Amino acid sequence: MIVARKTFVPYDSNKLYLGLSWAEAKKRLLAEGPNTPPEKKESSLLLFLSKFWAPVPWMLEITILLEILLHRIHDGIAIAGFLVCSSMLSFLQEHRSKRALFSLLNKLSPDVRVLRDGVWTTIPAKELVCGDLVLLRSGDIVPADLQLIDGEIEVNESAITGESLPRTAQPEERLLSGSFVESGQARGIVIATGAKTHFGKTTRLIEIASPPSEAQKVIFNIVKALVYVDSLLIALIFLYGMIKMAPLSFLLPYALVILIASVPVTLPSVFTLATALGSKELAEKGVLCTKLSALEDASTMDILLVDKTGTLTCNELKLHILKPFAPCTEQNLLLFAALCSDPLGENPIDKAILEKVDELHLSTKELGLDFQHYIPADPKTKMAKAIYKDKEGRQFIVLKGSVSTVLKTIGIDSTEVLDQAKTLETDGSRILAVAYGSPAANTLLGLIGFSDPLRNDAKELIAKIKWLGIKVVMVTGDQEFTAKSIGKQVGIGEHSITLSDSSAIDPQQIENYDIIAGVFPEDKYRIVQAFQKKNHVTGMTGDGVNDAPALRQAQVGIAVSNAVDVAKSAASLILTNPGLMDIIPAIMLSRAIFERILTYILNKIIKTVEVAFFMTLGLIVGNTFVLNPFLGVLLVLYNDVLTLSLVTDRVKPANRIRKWPIQSIVIAGTTIGIMLLFFSFGLFLVAKYALKLDPPHLQSISFILLVLEGQATLYLVRERHHLWHSLPSPWMIVTSVMVLLGLTFQATKGIGMENIGFSSLMAIVIAILLYFFILDSFKVWLFRRLHL
Repeated sequence: MIVARKTFVPYDSNKLYLGLSWAEAKKRLLAEGPNTPPEKKESSLLLFLSKFWAPVPWMLEITILLEILLHRIHDGIAIAGFLVCSSMLSFLQEHRSKRALFSLLNKLSPDVRVLRDGVWTTIPAKELVCGDLVLLRSGDIVPADLQLIDGEIEVNESAITGESLPRTAQPEERLLSGSFVESGQARGIVIATGAKTHFGKTTRLIEIASPPSEAQKVIFNIVKALVYVDSLLIALIFLYGMIKMAPLSFLLPYALVILIASVPVTLPSVFTLATALGSKELAEKGVLCTKLSALEDASTMDILLVDKTGTLTCNELKLHILKPFAPCTEQNLLLFAALCSDPLGENPIDKAILEKVDELHLSTKELGLDFQHYIPADPKTKMAKAIYKDKEGRQFIVLKGSVSTVLKTIGIDSTEVLDQAKTLETDGSRILAVAYGSPAANTLLGLIGFSDPLRNDAKELIAKIKWLGIKVVMVTGDQEFTAKSIGKQVGIGEHSITLSDSSAIDPQQIENYDIIAGVFPEDKYRIVQAFQKKNHVTGMTGDGVNDAPALRQAQVGIAVSNAVDVAKSAASLILTNPGLMDIIPAIMLSRAIFERILTYILNKIIKTVEVAFFMTLGLIVGNTFVLNPFLGVLLVLYNDVLTLSLVTDRVKPANRIRKWPIQSIVIAGTTIGIMLLFFSFGLFLVAKYALKLDPPHLQSISFILLVLEGQATLYLVRERHHLWHSLPSPWMIVTSVMVLLGLTFQATKGIGMENIGFSSLMAIVIAILLYFFILDSFKVWLFRRLHL
């Protein structure tokens, strides 16, 4: 690029400050340490022990205690083994996730512009040291505690002080690490880094919150209701025992078997495995999951709030309008705009102008002016000013800034120019005026316009998200006409509103809009709440520090690739690639997880209804203990081994939003459970009264029936259509084969039960297969009626 280079004096007009040398910076980095927040050490032992302190582990622990009190040591050890394995799995995955997240956020440390050996360069913020000269501009996070020495900026310190209103920071003032630069440009000297900053001393940047997901709440409430039903059945058993004068030592273990069959032993493992495998798959696609529960909540998300800049647009200003006023030409207008631009800084407007100059192979040298002084634009002046001299020594002033400000400065009152600027702005462009003169600027050269071009995939992205049944709402600080122009181009819609202040948010009307314009960052939190009050599962995209509360409040907070650390730490999903296209696989994967968990819930209800009533009726009607505690625990083991493999199942994600249909789930699960109960208890009665089998053989038949039906039930409900509509995952098939081989070996060798022979086992298998094919047709009809 052939542009006249200018030497800017950042601090002392009598001394050129070249910044630290690389050698000195390296020496200070070794002495001071990296500019990173201190890592909070967590006890791995306490984290592991916490896995035993929750409602589901409590139920298992009570069961273990009762088994020990009843001298059923082996059964207690078996149940304890399930609990320890599940807790260990959950602990290892969470520990690995936290370490990965801390490592990730270190890698995502923002880059900063710093002066080293007199040259502006970009380095990771963690490499800053005291004495570095840093350039700040709009959108930056203050990387360390700084002493401002040049320029003026609007800075938001809400992350530090809680004050939502920005303040103007001027030279000699101190800026705190973690603050957010809302507008302007300034330079500052680093005076504290890392743990020595105000931010490092008072707060911890990374906090990982893992609240229960909606799915976990749903399944726990259902399981809790099933335990209540089991409690009533157990009460009937004890009433029966009192009538029959049966000793408590016989009844209590039997009651425990019913309770064990209802306790979701694999619940923590299923949730952890499903989301952990999902997060690993997403990471390979460029989506980093910091909260595993978000993978479940994303499946029911029906509102996605998106920003315009950097999400739908490229966040790269391009100069695309040159409107000179005669006798000025387009080329001269561009060159004078370049004269009033800073090639050493990072101002996006200046960069766009200089890139255009470079693209056209022009040079400001042909104007014959020598640079003298430059005053960058700030939030108050809204105008940059450059001072030059010509070969005769005359002073020339060049101005570049907002149209109204430049017109007022040069003393022109032109309604026609303002109207032209407004017309040019209708497509979302940002219009500036350029003027010059000697010895003062008094000539308007023309208007220049900048736009942030749409991302190539923006229109496709919106179409795909809408196809998934999710409404996209643009939430932007831009003017309404600009937002409507973008919204129309990408297909979001044009029904818009300008939010004058946060009190104007109406939860009753907000869901009717496609575009909410004029939004300040602090209003986004209230907008998310407004949608949630209308029972919408809300997603939110963000990139700035003030987006953090909204990202935390949203069920699915999404930090885009260029987001600051504060936003990334608050979000549940972090995109590493530009744009939002990577959110599509995240939604599809979350819906696949939804289907797997729905299968788990249906399976649990069916098995609990069948097993609990089967055992109760077997005792009261058949006067037989249909399972002993050992076989009860073994039944849970066989069933839950296959249930764990469910997290790898092949499922087809729905292209529509599926809320948790609690009533339909309960009706379907209970209905199928009762139909299985009729079948299994009918076979039990045939074995007892027609075949006249003794109690040990009845226990063997009951155990085999329940194990095989448990296997078949999972295959029945995993497919919402007919059984053969899709193939299960290889892991499910392998697990089933292992269970069947183990059951065959046990039944034919009489291990832990009476030997029933291979032919009897095959007869039971055939009967179950025939019944389940009949039941499959009823299931399809039932699921269709219940919209499952």
